[in-house]
Amino acid sequence: MVYPKLVSVFVTVVAVLFVAFFVCDWVVLHQCGAVQSCLDSSSDFQNIAKFVVTSIATLLALLIGRNSISTRDRFFVQASFIMILCADFCFKILYNYSGIFEDRESFITIGIGFFFLAQMIFIYRHTRANDSDWSFPWIFCIPVSVIFSMAFLAYFHVLESLLLMAVIAYAPTLCCSLYVACRTSKLDLFPKENAFRIMFGMICFTCCDLLTGLSLLTGADHSTREILAVVSNNFIWLFYVPAIISLALSGYRRNN
Repeated sequence: MVYPKLVSVFVTVVAVLFVAFFVCDWVVLHQCGAVQSCLDSSSDFQNIAKFVVTSIATLLALLIGRNSISTRDRFFVQASFIMILCADFCFKILYNYSGIFEDRESFITIGIGFFFLAQMIFIYRHTRANDSDWSFPWIFCIPVSVIFSMAFLAYFHVLESLLLMAVIAYAPTLCCSLYVACRTSKLDLFPKENAFRIMFGMICFTCCDLLTGLSLLTGADHSTREILAVVSNNFIWLFYVPAIISLALSGYRRNN
């Protein structure tokens, strides 16, 4: 699959930034140990660099143009990446540098909400039998049912943590997205190379989110839980970068 030269330049920049912040993450861990306040104050470069990587991946999606598989597919890829960009803006910028909410976990909850929307768009994109297919995917019933269940439990005060509800709603949605992504090779809509990039991207995305779940299980400084959370957090982008780049490039058709 041949891409415009500008796309190749962006991918190279992403690779350089990835190596830089991945190394910095481990250097900071070595210097700070599992002390969250030290880690937070020593991670400005990594936070900005990671958001730049997401911005570049979003730009790749927005630059698809005439190289798209179809106009509708281009729309779905671009819409999903706008959601991903908003999610990472919550995780990397607002969470670390904004004082809008006293409880910073609110930004995590909002970020998960944007990722939920991105996965719903991906599910719709990856279940269409052809470009004129406007049918409602049956698998949408699973995340929709979970959302109604969360609303029911919240109404009766069984669950009161918005973050917990967001995680519970997102988890089955991610599983559904992974399932349909692995079946895209059976659809006539996507060329073989694109279907592989979709599957590979969602497998990496799932691994990334599993590590994200572990990273949320923080404990006291130097505790086993805190060490596990920090190490998991350092590995997240090892999967996340190939996930978003692969999914962005899955929107480009073969250029013979």
